[in-house]
Amino acid sequence: MARSVADLALFLDAMAGFCPHDPLTFDASSTSFSDGLAQPVAPKRVAFTADYNGRMPIDREVREICTKAALRFEELGCVVEEASPEIGAADEAFHILRGQHFIVDRELQLRSSRDKLKPDIIWNTERGLAQTPSDLARADRERAAFYRRIVEFFDIYDLLVTPGALTPAFDVNLRNAPTIGGQKLDNYMGGSTVTAVITLTSCPAMAIPCGFDQFGRPVGLQFVGKPRGEAALLQAAAMFEELLGLNRLLPIDPKSGSVPPTA
Repeated sequence: MARSVADLALFLDAMAGFCPHDPLTFDASSTSFSDGLAQPVAPKRVAFTADYNGRMPIDREVREICTKAALRFEELGCVVEEASPEIGAADEAFHILRGQHFIVDRELQLRSSRDKLKPDIIWNTERGLAQTPSDLARADRERAAFYRRIVEFFDIYDLLVTPGALTPAFDVNLRNAPTIGGQKLDNYMGGSTVTAVITLTSCPAMAIPCGFDQFGRPVGLQFVGKPRGEAALLQAAAMFEELLGLNRLLPIDPKSGSVPPTA
């Protein structure tokens, strides 16, 4: 979405604000996000987790790169601890609620133009159609419970840091990485759990580069802020970006060569 945190702050300034046509919008902050970067404040306590207490597989090299990068927050005077909110059944709730969204968006198209839809859209929509009201209720209860745990987590920590992805980029012709950390995925969304569960919380989140793997593929971190904490999140990301200096490598030109192995 942007080549730097400053660009992203400007982008958000252009988007933020109340719109009467969208009930999910709210008034923008009195101080622009861009102006907030002029005097950034570092988070006091940073929580890092590579896999949410072992709940998901992760590529070994991604774990190492992300762990090393997250610890660099200590150079900004932050306390960095390995900690994670308990995700419970949030991963299941995500898939259930995602299926409901596919029904809203694609059910009519599935009826009229099934032959024009790709298999992933059909799979997601039919999965949603097979769900019961009890499934939806269970997912909403779990989303609410997860949100309460997140709020309690942010009573202790100012920032949650995780890998931005569980595996490096893979061949664009593949639907998903065949395995992650030696584990085969149940479905093509299996590698997205690290970010997917955060979407249930309404907390602001962003991804920022933190290094490169042995094949030169960029690896990133996911930063998660407190509810309505976009300004503090952007400030923490800007300080981290300046610390690592990877933004000074832009633009990154595509590299030639063979596709790295996926296992």
